[in-house]
Amino acid sequence: MKVQRSFALATAILLAGSFATVDADATSRRNAERKAKEEKVESQYPEATREEPKGGYSSRLSRQIKKLQDAYGADGKENETIAAAEEIIANDKAQAYDKSMAYLLAGSAAIGLDDDARAETYLSKAIAENALSNDNHYTAMLSLASVYINTEQYDKAGPLLQRVIDETKTTNPEVYGLLGANYYNNDKYAEAIAPLKRAMELKPDAPDAQWQQMLMASYAELGQDGEAVKMAEELQRKNPDDKKALMNLAALYGNADMQDKAVALLEDARKRGLLTTADDYQRLFGTYYNMEREADAAAVLQEGIDKSILPADGKTYALLAQSHYFSDNIPAAIAAAQKAAPIATDGEPALFLAQILGQEDRNEESKAAGQQALAKGVKKPGEAWMAIARAEYYLENQAAAAAAYREAAKDPSTREQAQKALAQISR
Repeated sequence: MKVQRSFALATAILLAGSFATVDADATSRRNAERKAKEEKVESQYPEATREEPKGGYSSRLSRQIKKLQDAYGADGKENETIAAAEEIIANDKAQAYDKSMAYLLAGSAAIGLDDDARAETYLSKAIAENALSNDNHYTAMLSLASVYINTEQYDKAGPLLQRVIDETKTTNPEVYGLLGANYYNNDKYAEAIAPLKRAMELKPDAPDAQWQQMLMASYAELGQDGEAVKMAEELQRKNPDDKKALMNLAALYGNADMQDKAVALLEDARKRGLLTTADDYQRLFGTYYNMEREADAAAVLQEGIDKSILPADGKTYALLAQSHYFSDNIPAAIAAAQKAAPIATDGEPALFLAQILGQEDRNEESKAAGQQALAKGVKKPGEAWMAIARAEYYLENQAAAAAAYREAAKDPSTREQAQKALAQISR
Protein backbone atom coordinates (compact mmCIF):
# COMPACT_ATOMS: atom_id res chain seq x y z
CA MET A 1 0.00 0.00 0.00
CA LYS A 2 1.54 3.24 -1.17
CA VAL A 3 0.68 6.76 -0.09
CA GLN A 4 -1.69 8.17 -2.65
CA ARG A 5 -1.59 11.30 -4.80
CA SER A 6 -4.31 12.86 -2.60
CA PHE A 7 -1.65 13.78 -0.04
CA ALA A 8 0.14 15.94 -2.59
CA LEU A 9 -3.06 17.60 -3.76
CA ALA A 10 -4.19 18.33 -0.23
CA THR A 11 -1.10 20.42 0.45
CA ALA A 12 -1.26 22.15 -2.93
CA ILE A 13 -4.86 23.24 -2.42
CA LEU A 14 -3.79 25.36 0.56
CA LEU A 15 -2.06 27.68 -1.88
CA ALA A 16 -5.31 28.90 -3.33
CA GLY A 17 -6.44 30.51 -0.10
CA SER A 18 -3.00 31.89 0.68
CA PHE A 19 -2.59 33.37 -2.79
CA ALA A 20 -6.08 34.73 -3.24
CA THR A 21 -5.64 37.33 -0.49
CA VAL A 22 -2.76 38.95 -2.39
CA ASP A 23 -3.66 41.47 -5.11
CA ALA A 24 -1.27 42.28 -7.93
CA ASP A 25 -1.87 46.02 -7.69
CA ALA A 26 0.45 47.59 -5.11
CA THR A 27 -2.23 49.79 -3.52
CA SER A 28 -4.70 46.94 -3.26
CA ARG A 29 -1.95 44.80 -1.81
CA ARG A 30 -1.25 47.33 0.93
CA ASN A 31 -4.97 47.54 1.70
CA ALA A 32 -5.20 43.77 1.86
CA GLU A 33 -2.20 43.60 4.19
CA ARG A 34 -3.68 46.27 6.44
CA LYS A 35 -7.03 44.47 6.51
CA ALA A 36 -5.32 41.19 7.34
CA LYS A 37 -3.56 42.80 10.27
CA GLU A 38 -6.80 44.31 11.52
CA GLU A 39 -8.55 40.94 11.34
CA LYS A 40 -5.52 39.28 12.97
CA VAL A 41 -5.37 36.49 10.41
CA GLU A 42 -4.10 33.39 12.14
CA SER A 43 -0.99 31.76 10.72
CA GLN A 44 -0.96 28.06 9.99
CA TYR A 45 2.40 27.86 11.73
CA PRO A 46 2.28 30.29 14.66
CA GLU A 47 5.20 28.60 16.45
CA ALA A 48 7.51 28.54 13.42
CA THR A 49 11.10 29.38 14.28
CA ARG A 50 11.78 30.72 10.78
CA GLU A 51 11.76 34.50 10.56
CA GLU A 52 9.11 35.45 8.05
CA PRO A 53 10.55 37.45 5.13
CA LYS A 54 9.19 40.88 4.38
CA GLY A 55 8.14 42.03 0.94
CA GLY A 56 5.57 41.30 -1.69
CA TYR A 57 4.81 41.45 -5.38
CA SER A 58 6.49 44.01 -7.59
CA SER A 59 4.03 46.59 -8.91
CA ARG A 60 5.94 46.66 -12.18
CA LEU A 61 4.77 43.11 -12.90
CA SER A 62 1.10 43.70 -12.16
CA ARG A 63 -0.06 42.54 -15.62
CA GLN A 64 1.96 39.32 -15.52
CA ILE A 65 0.95 38.62 -11.93
CA LYS A 66 -2.74 39.13 -12.75
CA LYS A 67 -2.35 36.70 -15.64
CA LEU A 68 -0.77 34.12 -13.30
CA GLN A 69 -3.51 34.65 -10.72
CA ASP A 70 -6.27 34.17 -13.25
CA ALA A 71 -4.73 31.01 -14.68
CA TYR A 72 -4.09 29.49 -11.26
CA GLY A 73 -7.58 30.26 -10.06
CA ALA A 74 -9.27 28.62 -13.06
CA ASP A 75 -9.97 24.92 -13.47
CA GLY A 76 -7.96 23.00 -16.01
CA LYS A 77 -5.48 25.80 -16.62
CA GLU A 78 -2.36 24.08 -15.34
CA ASN A 79 -0.36 24.54 -18.52
CA GLU A 80 -1.39 28.19 -18.71
CA THR A 81 -0.37 28.62 -15.06
CA ILE A 82 3.08 27.22 -15.76
CA ALA A 83 3.50 29.40 -18.84
CA ALA A 84 2.51 32.52 -16.89
CA ALA A 85 4.86 31.56 -14.07
CA GLU A 86 7.75 31.06 -16.48
CA GLU A 87 7.09 34.51 -17.92
CA ILE A 88 7.57 36.05 -14.48
CA ILE A 89 10.62 33.91 -13.66
CA ALA A 90 12.33 35.04 -16.87
CA ASN A 91 11.56 38.72 -16.29
CA ASP A 92 14.58 40.79 -15.20
CA LYS A 93 12.29 42.97 -13.09
CA ALA A 94 11.07 40.04 -10.97
CA GLN A 95 12.13 40.14 -7.35
CA ALA A 96 12.69 37.17 -5.03
CA TYR A 97 9.05 37.12 -3.87
CA ASP A 98 7.72 37.27 -7.44
CA LYS A 99 9.89 34.36 -8.49
CA SER A 100 9.12 32.36 -5.35
CA MET A 101 5.37 32.58 -5.85
CA ALA A 102 5.76 31.81 -9.55
CA TYR A 103 7.80 28.71 -8.73
CA LEU A 104 5.29 27.70 -6.08
CA LEU A 105 2.22 28.00 -8.30
CA ALA A 106 4.01 26.36 -11.21
CA GLY A 107 4.89 23.47 -8.90
CA SER A 108 1.29 23.15 -7.78
CA ALA A 109 0.13 23.16 -11.40
CA ALA A 110 2.70 20.49 -12.29
CA ILE A 111 1.32 18.31 -9.48
CA GLY A 112 -2.12 18.72 -11.03
CA LEU A 113 -0.66 17.46 -14.31
CA ASP A 114 1.02 14.49 -12.56
CA ASP A 115 4.31 15.89 -13.82
CA ASP A 116 6.48 14.97 -10.86
CA ALA A 117 9.76 15.97 -12.48
CA ARG A 118 8.69 19.57 -13.12
CA ALA A 119 6.89 19.77 -9.78
CA GLU A 120 10.11 18.78 -8.00
CA THR A 121 12.13 21.40 -9.88
CA TYR A 122 9.70 24.27 -9.30
CA LEU A 123 9.00 23.51 -5.65
CA SER A 124 12.69 23.07 -4.85
CA LYS A 125 13.39 26.51 -6.32
CA ALA A 126 10.46 28.07 -4.45
CA ILE A 127 11.95 26.82 -1.20
CA ALA A 128 15.50 27.80 -2.13
CA GLU A 129 14.49 31.41 -2.83
CA ASN A 130 13.45 31.61 0.85
CA ALA A 131 11.20 34.62 0.17
CA LEU A 132 7.75 33.17 0.86
CA SER A 133 5.58 33.63 3.90
CA ASN A 134 5.83 30.82 6.43
CA ASP A 135 2.48 29.41 5.35
CA ASN A 136 3.52 29.15 1.72
CA HIS A 137 7.13 28.19 2.48
CA TYR A 138 6.13 25.16 4.52
CA THR A 139 3.28 24.32 2.18
CA ALA A 140 5.89 24.14 -0.59
CA MET A 141 7.92 21.74 1.56
CA LEU A 142 4.92 19.50 2.15
CA SER A 143 4.06 19.49 -1.53
CA LEU A 144 7.64 18.64 -2.44
CA ALA A 145 7.72 15.86 0.16
CA SER A 146 4.56 14.42 -1.40
CA VAL A 147 6.22 14.49 -4.81
CA TYR A 148 9.24 12.70 -3.37
CA ILE A 149 7.00 10.02 -1.90
CA ASN A 150 5.08 9.59 -5.13
CA THR A 151 8.38 9.11 -6.97
CA GLU A 152 9.71 6.79 -4.25
CA GLN A 153 12.43 9.21 -3.19
CA TYR A 154 11.74 8.36 0.42
CA ASP A 155 15.17 9.30 1.75
CA LYS A 156 14.60 12.85 0.52
CA ALA A 157 11.02 13.10 1.78
CA GLY A 158 11.74 12.01 5.35
CA PRO A 159 14.23 14.75 6.31
CA LEU A 160 12.08 17.40 4.62
CA LEU A 161 8.98 16.40 6.56
CA GLN A 162 10.94 16.20 9.79
CA ARG A 163 12.27 19.67 9.09
CA VAL A 164 8.72 21.02 8.79
CA ILE A 165 7.80 19.41 12.11
CA ASP A 166 10.94 20.64 13.87
CA GLU A 167 10.72 24.21 12.56
CA THR A 168 6.98 24.73 12.94
CA LYS A 169 5.97 22.50 15.89
CA THR A 170 2.89 21.82 13.80
CA THR A 171 -0.09 19.94 15.18
CA ASN A 172 -1.48 19.20 11.73
CA PRO A 173 -2.17 15.44 11.72
CA GLU A 174 -1.75 15.29 7.95
CA VAL A 175 1.95 16.16 8.26
CA TYR A 176 2.58 13.32 10.69
CA GLY A 177 0.49 10.98 8.57
CA LEU A 178 2.61 11.87 5.55
CA LEU A 179 5.82 11.23 7.47
CA GLY A 180 4.50 7.88 8.68
CA ALA A 181 3.46 6.96 5.16
CA ASN A 182 6.92 7.86 3.89
CA TYR A 183 8.60 5.54 6.39
CA TYR A 184 6.05 2.80 5.74
CA ASN A 185 6.54 2.96 1.98
CA ASN A 186 10.30 2.82 2.55
CA ASP A 187 9.89 -0.40 4.57
CA LYS A 188 11.03 1.43 7.71
CA TYR A 189 8.22 0.07 9.82
CA ALA A 190 9.74 0.83 13.22
CA GLU A 191 10.17 4.50 12.27
CA ALA A 192 6.63 4.68 10.85
CA ILE A 193 4.92 3.84 14.12
CA ALA A 194 5.52 7.05 16.08
CA PRO A 195 4.34 9.56 13.45
CA LEU A 196 1.34 7.42 12.53
CA LYS A 197 0.32 7.20 16.17
CA ARG A 198 0.83 10.94 16.53
CA ALA A 199 -1.36 11.59 13.48
CA MET A 200 -4.13 9.51 15.00
CA GLU A 201 -3.78 11.23 18.37
CA LEU A 202 -4.20 14.61 16.69
CA LYS A 203 -7.33 13.44 14.87
CA PRO A 204 -8.99 11.06 17.35
CA ASP A 205 -12.56 11.44 16.11
CA ALA A 206 -11.91 10.65 12.46
CA PRO A 207 -8.43 9.21 11.86
CA ASP A 208 -7.53 8.49 8.28
CA ALA A 209 -8.16 4.87 7.34
CA GLN A 210 -4.76 4.71 5.63
CA TRP A 211 -2.99 5.65 8.84
CA GLN A 212 -4.76 2.87 10.69
CA GLN A 213 -3.93 0.32 8.02
CA MET A 214 -0.29 1.35 7.82
CA LEU A 215 0.10 1.33 11.59
CA MET A 216 -1.38 -2.15 11.93
CA ALA A 217 0.69 -3.39 9.01
CA SER A 218 3.84 -1.91 10.57
CA TYR A 219 3.19 -3.77 13.81
CA ALA A 220 2.59 -6.96 11.85
CA GLU A 221 5.77 -6.52 9.77
CA LEU A 222 7.78 -6.11 12.97
CA GLY A 223 6.30 -9.28 14.42
CA GLN A 224 4.35 -7.29 17.00
CA ASP A 225 1.18 -9.23 16.32
CA GLY A 226 -0.20 -8.47 19.74
CA GLU A 227 -0.12 -4.73 19.14
CA ALA A 228 -1.61 -5.12 15.68
CA VAL A 229 -4.41 -7.34 16.99
CA LYS A 230 -5.08 -5.02 19.92
CA MET A 231 -5.49 -2.06 17.61
CA ALA A 232 -7.64 -3.98 15.13
CA GLU A 233 -9.88 -5.27 17.93
CA GLU A 234 -10.43 -1.74 19.18
CA LEU A 235 -11.34 -0.53 15.69
CA GLN A 236 -13.73 -3.44 15.23
CA ARG A 237 -15.37 -2.82 18.60
CA LYS A 238 -16.00 0.80 17.67
CA ASN A 239 -17.48 -0.17 14.30
CA PRO A 240 -18.78 -3.75 14.51
CA ASP A 241 -20.49 -3.46 11.12
CA ASP A 242 -17.40 -2.14 9.36
CA LYS A 243 -16.66 -5.10 7.12
CA LYS A 244 -13.19 -3.91 6.16
CA ALA A 245 -12.15 -3.59 9.80
CA LEU A 246 -13.64 -7.00 10.52
CA MET A 247 -11.77 -8.66 7.67
CA ASN A 248 -8.52 -6.99 8.69
CA LEU A 249 -8.95 -8.33 12.20
CA ALA A 250 -9.72 -11.82 10.88
CA ALA A 251 -6.54 -11.71 8.78
CA LEU A 252 -4.48 -10.59 11.77
CA TYR A 253 -5.94 -13.39 13.89
CA GLY A 254 -4.92 -15.82 11.17
CA ASN A 255 -1.38 -14.43 10.97
CA ALA A 256 -1.06 -14.66 14.75
CA ASP A 257 -2.18 -18.32 14.76
CA MET A 258 -5.40 -17.34 16.54
CA GLN A 259 -7.57 -19.41 14.19
CA ASP A 260 -10.33 -19.97 16.73
CA LYS A 261 -10.86 -16.24 17.09
CA ALA A 262 -10.69 -15.76 13.33
CA VAL A 263 -13.34 -18.36 12.62
CA ALA A 264 -15.59 -17.11 15.42
CA LEU A 265 -15.38 -13.57 14.04
CA LEU A 266 -16.11 -14.69 10.49
CA GLU A 267 -18.95 -16.99 11.55
CA ASP A 268 -20.57 -14.12 13.42
CA ALA A 269 -20.19 -11.99 10.32
CA ARG A 270 -21.82 -14.73 8.24
CA LYS A 271 -24.79 -14.92 10.62
CA ARG A 272 -25.20 -11.13 10.41
CA GLY A 273 -25.15 -11.18 6.64
CA LEU A 274 -21.83 -9.37 6.29
CA LEU A 275 -20.24 -12.02 4.09
CA THR A 276 -21.41 -10.95 0.67
CA THR A 277 -18.55 -11.61 -1.75
CA ALA A 278 -16.64 -14.62 -3.03
CA ASP A 279 -13.54 -13.40 -1.20
CA ASP A 280 -15.50 -13.33 2.07
CA TYR A 281 -16.62 -16.93 1.69
CA GLN A 282 -13.20 -18.06 0.56
CA ARG A 283 -11.67 -16.47 3.67
CA LEU A 284 -14.00 -18.41 5.95
CA PHE A 285 -13.57 -21.60 3.92
CA GLY A 286 -9.78 -21.28 4.05
CA THR A 287 -9.83 -20.73 7.80
CA TYR A 288 -11.90 -23.85 8.41
CA TYR A 289 -9.83 -25.90 5.97
CA ASN A 290 -6.53 -24.88 7.58
CA MET A 291 -7.99 -25.87 10.96
CA GLU A 292 -8.78 -29.31 9.45
CA ARG A 293 -12.47 -28.67 9.97
CA GLU A 294 -13.23 -29.88 6.47
CA ALA A 295 -16.93 -30.56 7.09
CA ASP A 296 -17.44 -26.93 8.11
CA ALA A 297 -15.36 -25.82 5.13
CA ALA A 298 -17.60 -27.85 2.82
CA ALA A 299 -20.72 -26.30 4.36
CA VAL A 300 -19.37 -22.80 3.69
CA LEU A 301 -18.64 -23.63 0.07
CA GLN A 302 -22.05 -25.17 -0.47
CA GLU A 303 -23.78 -22.15 1.04
CA GLY A 304 -21.73 -19.84 -1.18
CA ILE A 305 -22.74 -21.83 -4.25
CA ASP A 306 -26.39 -21.97 -3.21
CA LYS A 307 -26.47 -18.19 -2.71
CA SER A 308 -24.70 -17.63 -6.06
CA ILE A 309 -21.93 -15.83 -4.22
CA LEU A 310 -19.33 -18.43 -5.14
CA PRO A 311 -19.13 -19.45 -8.79
CA ALA A 312 -20.49 -22.90 -9.57
CA ASP A 313 -17.37 -23.70 -11.56
CA GLY A 314 -14.86 -26.51 -11.70
CA LYS A 315 -12.53 -24.92 -9.17
CA THR A 316 -15.22 -24.44 -6.53
CA TYR A 317 -16.66 -27.92 -6.95
CA ALA A 318 -13.15 -29.40 -6.85
CA LEU A 319 -12.54 -27.69 -3.49
CA LEU A 320 -15.92 -28.93 -2.31
CA ALA A 321 -15.02 -32.49 -3.36
CA GLN A 322 -11.74 -32.35 -1.45
CA SER A 323 -13.43 -30.94 1.65
CA HIS A 324 -16.01 -33.73 1.65
CA TYR A 325 -13.33 -36.36 1.01
CA PHE A 326 -11.15 -35.29 3.94
CA SER A 327 -14.19 -35.15 6.20
CA ASP A 328 -14.89 -38.80 5.23
CA ASN A 329 -18.07 -37.95 3.34
CA ILE A 330 -17.17 -40.03 0.30
CA PRO A 331 -20.58 -39.99 -1.47
CA ALA A 332 -20.67 -36.18 -1.28
CA ALA A 333 -17.06 -36.01 -2.45
CA ILE A 334 -17.87 -38.12 -5.51
CA ALA A 335 -20.98 -36.05 -6.28
CA ALA A 336 -19.00 -32.80 -6.12
CA ALA A 337 -16.14 -34.20 -8.21
CA GLN A 338 -18.64 -35.43 -10.82
CA LYS A 339 -19.87 -31.83 -11.13
CA ALA A 340 -16.35 -30.43 -11.25
CA ALA A 341 -14.84 -32.78 -13.84
CA PRO A 342 -16.81 -31.82 -16.98
CA ILE A 343 -16.73 -28.06 -16.38
CA ALA A 344 -13.16 -27.71 -15.12
CA THR A 345 -10.54 -26.05 -17.31
CA ASP A 346 -8.18 -28.99 -16.84
CA GLY A 347 -8.30 -32.67 -15.95
CA GLU A 348 -7.31 -32.43 -12.29
CA PRO A 349 -10.86 -32.80 -10.88
CA ALA A 350 -11.43 -35.80 -13.19
CA LEU A 351 -8.21 -37.36 -11.89
CA PHE A 352 -9.35 -36.84 -8.32
CA LEU A 353 -12.68 -38.44 -9.22
CA ALA A 354 -10.93 -41.40 -10.85
CA GLN A 355 -8.88 -42.00 -7.72
CA ILE A 356 -11.89 -41.84 -5.37
CA LEU A 357 -13.96 -44.12 -7.57
CA GLY A 358 -11.08 -46.56 -7.72
CA GLN A 359 -10.97 -46.68 -3.93
CA GLU A 360 -14.68 -47.48 -3.95
CA ASP A 361 -14.17 -50.25 -6.56
CA ARG A 362 -16.32 -48.43 -9.09
CA ASN A 363 -13.84 -49.43 -11.72
CA GLU A 364 -15.69 -48.69 -14.96
CA GLU A 365 -16.42 -45.17 -13.74
CA SER A 366 -12.85 -44.78 -12.48
CA LYS A 367 -11.46 -45.78 -15.88
CA ALA A 368 -13.73 -43.29 -17.67
CA ALA A 369 -12.76 -40.48 -15.28
CA GLY A 370 -9.07 -41.28 -15.80
CA GLN A 371 -9.50 -41.10 -19.55
CA GLN A 372 -11.34 -37.79 -19.18
CA ALA A 373 -8.47 -36.47 -17.06
CA LEU A 374 -5.94 -37.33 -19.77
CA ALA A 375 -8.11 -35.78 -22.47
CA LYS A 376 -8.37 -32.47 -20.60
CA GLY A 377 -4.76 -32.46 -19.43
CA VAL A 378 -3.17 -33.01 -16.02
CA LYS A 379 0.12 -32.01 -14.44
CA LYS A 380 1.11 -35.63 -13.80
CA PRO A 381 -0.38 -37.86 -16.53
CA GLY A 382 1.23 -40.89 -14.93
CA GLU A 383 -1.25 -40.67 -12.05
CA ALA A 384 -4.18 -40.83 -14.47
CA TRP A 385 -2.62 -43.87 -16.17
CA MET A 386 -2.15 -45.50 -12.75
CA ALA A 387 -5.86 -45.02 -12.00
CA ILE A 388 -6.78 -46.46 -15.39
CA ALA A 389 -4.36 -49.39 -14.94
CA ARG A 390 -5.81 -50.22 -11.55
CA ALA A 391 -9.36 -50.11 -12.93
CA GLU A 392 -8.42 -52.34 -15.87
CA TYR A 393 -6.71 -54.81 -13.55
CA TYR A 394 -9.76 -55.21 -11.32
CA LEU A 395 -11.95 -55.44 -14.40
CA GLU A 396 -9.71 -58.40 -15.30
CA ASN A 397 -8.37 -56.70 -18.41
CA GLN A 398 -4.74 -57.64 -17.72
CA ALA A 399 -3.36 -56.67 -21.14
CA ALA A 400 -5.01 -53.26 -20.92
CA ALA A 401 -3.73 -52.85 -17.35
CA ALA A 402 -0.18 -53.66 -18.47
CA ALA A 403 -0.42 -51.18 -21.33
CA ALA A 404 -1.63 -48.48 -18.91
CA TYR A 405 1.19 -49.22 -16.47
CA ARG A 406 3.70 -48.87 -19.32
CA GLU A 407 2.26 -45.44 -20.07
CA ALA A 408 2.48 -44.52 -16.38
CA ALA A 409 6.14 -45.57 -16.39
CA LYS A 410 6.87 -42.81 -18.92
CA ASP A 411 6.07 -40.20 -16.25
CA PRO A 412 9.00 -39.68 -13.81
CA SER A 413 6.55 -39.09 -10.97
CA THR A 414 5.01 -42.56 -11.30
CA ARG A 415 7.78 -44.50 -13.04
CA GLU A 416 8.98 -46.56 -10.08
CA GLN A 417 5.45 -47.34 -8.87
CA ALA A 418 4.31 -48.34 -12.35
CA GLN A 419 7.32 -50.57 -12.98
CA LYS A 420 6.74 -52.44 -9.71
CA ALA A 421 3.05 -52.95 -10.52
CA LEU A 422 3.89 -54.08 -14.05
CA ALA A 423 6.37 -56.61 -12.72
CA GLN A 424 3.79 -58.01 -10.32
CA ILE A 425 1.04 -58.55 -12.90
CA SER A 426 3.52 -59.99 -15.40
CA ARG A 427 4.52 -62.91 -13.20
